[in-house]
Amino acid sequence: MKKPKTPDNGFLYVASVYKRFLSGAKYSALSLRDNYPEAHITLFTIKEWVTDDLYDIFDTVVFEDVPNHKRTKLWALSRTPYKNTVYLDSDTEVQHEDIKLLFDNYKNNADIMLTKIRGYGTKISEFPGGSLTDHCGMFMYKKNKKTMAFMKEWYDLYLKQERGEWLWDTDLYPEELRPWDQWTYWWLQNKTNLKIKREFLDDDVRWNFLQTYRKDETDKPIVVHHYTIKL
Repeated sequence: MKKPKTPDNGFLYVASVYKRFLSGAKYSALSLRDNYPEAHITLFTIKEWVTDDLYDIFDTVVFEDVPNHKRTKLWALSRTPYKNTVYLDSDTEVQHEDIKLLFDNYKNNADIMLTKIRGYGTKISEFPGGSLTDHCGMFMYKKNKKTMAFMKEWYDLYLKQERGEWLWDTDLYPEELRPWDQWTYWWLQNKTNLKIKREFLDDDVRWNFLQTYRKDETDKPIVVHHYTIKL
């Protein structure tokens, strides 16, 4: 029997380190199924956590050689099975059927499409050397040579960042940026030749609504609500 062909468009979740992220990914994927039954969904997780019930929720479960790291997400991005991928953090909930329209909103010239960080709703967004504008908890990206190189370097550079092997001018870039993968992303986009073409989703607050955001920013229903899993 032939294995079903993987579609061009799909959704990607990652769960590692804390099992509550696996529970969150399952809940989020089920909310996605409720609003988009035809969605193709892939989970990257560690081998020890793979159980039969995962295959009732996810179309594909990847576990071979998956590292058990707090940023396994970054490792998985370059290994997506799709040409066009929506990455969703495991602490998200899909709340509206407009999720079906997401791929139709992809701007052809973009390698990646994200939502904006709200300065009023985050711990740190402005710093002497720049500002974090792109939220990396929900985004869409294309599988092409340039984007895959970016994703691979995102993970590799984050490991150096985490281990303290990557040093920077802390007068411009405070040390409190070190835990953030959004900081690694910012550096690659602004300070290297690996930069990829970025666009923001239209009416972006609908697609990645954090608990600290203002609902009056849109007059349309929230599609993806982004919570925070307490460790």
